[in-house]
Amino acid sequence: MTQKTSERSPADTVKNLPDKSKNAEITEPMARVKIEGQEFELEANLAKDDKILKTVLQPHFASVENANITRNIKDGRLLITIVKKAQYKGR
Repeated sequence: MTQKTSERSPADTVKNLPDKSKNAEITEPMARVKIEGQEFELEANLAKDDKILKTVLQPHFASVENANITRNIKDGRLLITIVKKAQYKGR
């Protein structure tokens, strides 16, 4: 079932997209996620929000908690790149 633009909820909008990608529409049900040198697919609905994405990935990638998350849309597919931030090593 596809939703018309006017029927979409605020949760359907993707955060942190570059200006040129904000007008692009996600048509693919699966998103491509890149993290720690690995690539895999994840449902686009889970990948649209930082909080949900971090909750889903936390058991497998502990570094996601403080990571930088960038999103792009290419050919209707949501592409997510996650880069971990350096942690402070105190004494």
